[in-house]
This record gives sequence, C-alpha cells and structure tokens, in this order.
Amino acid sequence: MKHITTSLGLIMIIFHLFIGPSLYAQETEVNITTLLEEMVDRDLITQFPTSNYKSKQASSYNRESVSPDLPGWFADSDGVSYIRTEELNGKKEWVLMEDEGPGVITKIWAVAFYYGLDNTLGANINIYLDGNPEPVISTNFFDLVKGNDFVQPPFADETARAGNLYFPIPYAKGCKITMDKKAFYNIINYRKYPSDTKVKTFTMEDFDNTKDLRNKVGKILTEYSPAKGIEKKLKKSIAPMETLVVNLPKGNQAVQEFQIKLSNTSDMAQALRSVVLRSNFDNKETIWAPVGDFFNNVGKVQSYDMWERSVTEDGNMICRWVMPYKNNGQLLVQNLGNEEVTVNISVTTKQMEWTPNSMHFYATWQMDDPTPTFPLFDYNFLSATGKGVIVGDEWTVLNPIEGWWGEGDEKIYIDDDLDRNFPSHFGTGTEDYYGWAGGVVPTPKDQFSKPFLGNIIVGERSKGYNVCTRTRVLDAIPFRDQIKFDMESSCGRRSKSHFLQYSQITFWYGIPGVTHNKPALPSFASAKLPTIEDLEMEIEKAKGSQYIVDGAIEAEILSVANKSEGVKENHSEIPMWGELSSGELKNLWFEKPGDFVEFHITEQFETSQIFLCTAVGPNSGMFDVYVNGIKKNSQDLYSNHAGIINPYLNLGECEPVNNSFVIRLQFVGNNKEAKMTNTMFALGVDFFLIKNNFLKN
Repeated sequence: MKHITTSLGLIMIIFHLFIGPSLYAQETEVNITTLLEEMVDRDLITQFPTSNYKSKQASSYNRESVSPDLPGWFADSDGVSYIRTEELNGKKEWVLMEDEGPGVITKIWAVAFYYGLDNTLGANINIYLDGNPEPVISTNFFDLVKGNDFVQPPFADETARAGNLYFPIPYAKGCKITMDKKAFYNIINYRKYPSDTKVKTFTMEDFDNTKDLRNKVGKILTEYSPAKGIEKKLKKSIAPMETLVVNLPKGNQAVQEFQIKLSNTSDMAQALRSVVLRSNFDNKETIWAPVGDFFNNVGKVQSYDMWERSVTEDGNMICRWVMPYKNNGQLLVQNLGNEEVTVNISVTTKQMEWTPNSMHFYATWQMDDPTPTFPLFDYNFLSATGKGVIVGDEWTVLNPIEGWWGEGDEKIYIDDDLDRNFPSHFGTGTEDYYGWAGGVVPTPKDQFSKPFLGNIIVGERSKGYNVCTRTRVLDAIPFRDQIKFDMESSCGRRSKSHFLQYSQITFWYGIPGVTHNKPALPSFASAKLPTIEDLEMEIEKAKGSQYIVDGAIEAEILSVANKSEGVKENHSEIPMWGELSSGELKNLWFEKPGDFVEFHITEQFETSQIFLCTAVGPNSGMFDVYVNGIKKNSQDLYSNHAGIINPYLNLGECEPVNNSFVIRLQFVGNNKEAKMTNTMFALGVDFFLIKNNFLKN
C-alpha cells in the first residue's frame, strides 16, 4: 500500500461527493456498484447492517464431520468433498456451492495446484446465476482466483500456492458453482439476503460498465491516504506500570485513524508484547491487546500493508479501523514491562453521528500456557452474546520445530447454529482460512500482505513465530444473538509431549450491551515473551510421560471373551497419527461381514454411560456395537488419515446383566474407499470408559 500525495486525496474527496451519500444508508438495490462502494467505506462497517443478510460459507471440508458429539469431528482430508455431481450441458460437473434466493458471493479461495504440486492448470469453474442453464462465468479456476482472468488485482490475487477472489458477484434468485473436474480444496463465502431484497444479478456488461469505479476502488484499497479530522499527538517515555492516556473529544465522535511507534528500548520484541493498547469508549473497555499482537508484529518489527493496518519499515504502526463513540472516548497505552519505553502516538478523530445501529470497536486478545498437540480440540477465538459483526482476526503460533503447525479448520457458529450444534462456516485448514496453501513446509518466502489477507511472519521452515491475519469487509460476519468462533488446534506432530504456544486477537464491532468471554490478561502480557527454548524445555520435561485417559479400561489388557473364526489378533500393524492411551491398543482384524469379537467387563452394578475409543484409518472397517445384546451404535471407522476417533463413540446408557457388560463389535462391511490388508479389515480398540455414580455412592 503506497503512501500517496494530496492528488489522490482530492480524488477521494470527489469520489465521496459523488458516491459517498449512498454508503451511509441501506440501498434499495444491491448491485456491483453498491458492493464496491461498501468495500471501501470505513464508516459503514461501524453500523450494524440493516439489510439483515446472513454470512454463509461452502467448502470442501470432510463430510465425516457431522457433529461435535460424534466421531469424525476432527477428520482431516478436507479437500475432496462436494455437494453432488450433475450432468450439465452434457458434461459431468462437481457442485461446490448452491443457494436459493438473493445473495452475493463475497470471496472465493482455492489452492492453486490440483492433486499434486506439479499440476497448476487444474479445472474450470462455472458460476450459474438465477437458474440460467448457461454459466455467467466459465473459466480456469486458478486463473480466476489468482487475478489472471477478467478480474485483476487487488480484487483477485495470488498468495502462497493459492488465490483469492474478492470481487462481489450478486444474484437475485440463486447461485450454483461447479468444477468440471473432481472437486479439490475450495472455500466460498457468500451473503444470504432476506427473500424480498432487491438484487441486480451480475452480468459481464455491468462488470465492464464499472471500469472507472473499479479503478478508483482498487486505488483506495492499495494506496494509503491519511485520515481527515482533528489530530492529537503525544510523545512520552512511560515507565513500568505507567499508562499514557489520550483523551478524545466529547460527543458523537469517531477515531478515524491512530498511529503508534515504540522506541528507546533495549528489547523491542518484549516491548511489543508488554506495552498494551487499551480503549475506553462510553465507559466501556473494548480494546485490550499488546501493541505488537494488534499489529501482527510478534517477536520483531515486520513491515506490511493491509486495508486496515500497516507497519512501516521504521516501525510506525497505523490502524485505520473507525471507532465511533457516543459521549466520551480514550485510547490508553500501558507499559506492563520491566523497562521504560518511549511511545509516540497520534490519533485522528472527527464528528460522526451515533445511531441506533452504531457499534463500538473491540479487539480481544488471549494467550494460554503451552498447548499439547494431542488430543485435538477446538480452540475458541471468541464467544459473544448480543449483537455485533466480526471484522477480522490474528493468530500467532510459536512452533518449536521445523514442520507444519496448522491443520485445523475454522468452525464459526452464528446465532441459531449453536442450537443446531453445527457451524455455518466449516473450513478446510488454517492456512486456507488465511488465504494461502500448504503442500510444502512454509518458509519466510511465503510471507505476503494483501488488502484483506496477511501471512505476516513465517519462521524458517515454520520454526519460531508465525503470524497470520485476515480482515473482513464484504465477508464480515454479523450476529444478532450470539456467536462462537473456533479454530481446531491440530498440528502435524500430535503428541501429549509436544507443545505449541498460541496467542490470538479477534477484531469485531458490538452494539452496546454485547458481552464476551475474553477478559484482560495482564499476567500473560507482562511475562517474558516465550521463545523456542522455552517450548523445548516443556517438551523435554514431558518426554517419557505416558498419555493416559483418566478412568480408561485399556482394551489391550482385556482378553477377548468370544470371537468368530475369521477374526485374527495382530494380523498386521495398525497405523496411527497421534497417541494411544497407555501407548497400546487391541489389534484386531476381520475377514468377512458377520465376524465379531466380544469383551466382558465385569463387576458392574448400576446403569452406566459407556464410551468406546477406537482407531480410524484407511484400512478400518464398519462395525455395529452391541451391549448385552442391544445394538447401541453403528460406525464407519474409515478415514484417509490414521488416528484416534474423536470424540469417543457414545454407546449411551447401558444396564448391566449379571453384573457385567458384554460388548460385541460386529464387522458389517467396509467403506468403498477403505483398503484391505492381506484380505482383512482392521479394528483397533484403545479403551472403554464407563461412567456412573458407583464411586460417589
């Protein structure tokens, strides 16, 4: 993002004179023009959207994931799923996304290689609108998202082994997106409007007619123009535990921009973490975050340019998110470190009417103790109740080894998603969420910053600090009642004795009265900045510790009470990615449907909840599970990646018979993708969990 002169400032003024008024009110019609205007309106995003659109996402996530309460929730291999196949225009196509009613495609991400790094041609993408049998867009998928087709940067651009299309594609009656070859990694974000919303459907003619506007918007997105308003500057050396307070003008006002620079410190990396940015808007603290984390600079100063944040080469940090308030406001800079730091800050404000839809700006930071990489879990970015809009996030990962740290998918539950227990947004991988792709171990060459995406810091072969960030504008996520934003904690190395260090910020707006679950964490911000050596010490201390699930009845120590003739023990090794409770499992193999094994668990005296933990993998079969002759569950244990079922298989409440549970696992067949090993299919039983009130009683 270039720093431009007054000439562009004049262009901006003219631009807003002609199109500005439309940006502050809900348009009667949604079309390419209004969406492009909205893309660069910093004020409009501070208002809760009156169009009542819902943020939705389609992706190639693994369909084994059906519920957080059922096995498969952390299934990998997220790149090959799709809705269905169809015969369209005499050819087979793979349906990636479909929607009925008015809406707009706001973002399309795709990996830029196809089933192997050598294939960079891939497939064609077809976008059908309003039920038209002919696609309005039919072109090479990779060219479209990388900006090599009719949409040019910055509206479509290449990142690290991937591309992102941000040009809006509105539709009045519906949309269907397909590939003309087998589906591969993709994520499609879209808005779903109420059925009575007037939308003008995308056409190539309308696209061509917006050439001048596209040029203006593209220039605004990539060339920095200083904010207009009243500027207040302060420079001060602040001692440990001292706070610099910037009092803002009273009344209906908004911060348009602030800039901050730290200097005169012997340890800049520590200062970036221990100097904390805070806000007080209308007597509510809405920002609490280390200055470095807020600006994607963890462990060092790293320059970059994005739409809402930039860092210059000399360490000047610029924020352009607009922050309105009704009556009073303060920005505060607090030194939680052990040495004096010089802070140079400037804040630009202007009058801005406070409306019933006005929202305060939030930046909520969190950090935890080092996190073991097994078992997998959903790491919560934010849970909030009330009304607001998610507009961005940042994730910092300290990785102690060379190798990939981020297999996890985003899972974003919006409003009634929490009642349905399934997210509207289910992604395909951490790097995919942040707009790039794996395929190789990342290096600093993979660093980039685009208007809405940034891979700001990458360790050498991912060892050290890694910082990813994302900004949302057209793909912002409104919530009317509640939101839960999770990201899977999932690493290439999965072990109880291997650790990553996380810290994270979510950027969002909230209507007054909104509440959230991320308190200030001064003890973490003031602590010594974690290093690779700190994690190595944690790993060394954990070496030799055995992963054991509390209360588990280990299957490997149980004798098989009964089995059919076609069942063999230890027929072949069962592959494993992750750890087993007590380090072992019961290794069983089945020849034909109807083969079974039985375990007897004795000394059971009351109704109990029983859980079963097994291996999953490419050679695992499908099984029915019975307890005392009653069928309790059926489960396909096939997975492209070997591992442990998570969550455990719930067999429900079971009544003991003759003070015991007879648990029968019967082979019923195999997934069509599963592979036999010497004519047999596997069942690896790790443990049983029996939960009741016996000990309490």
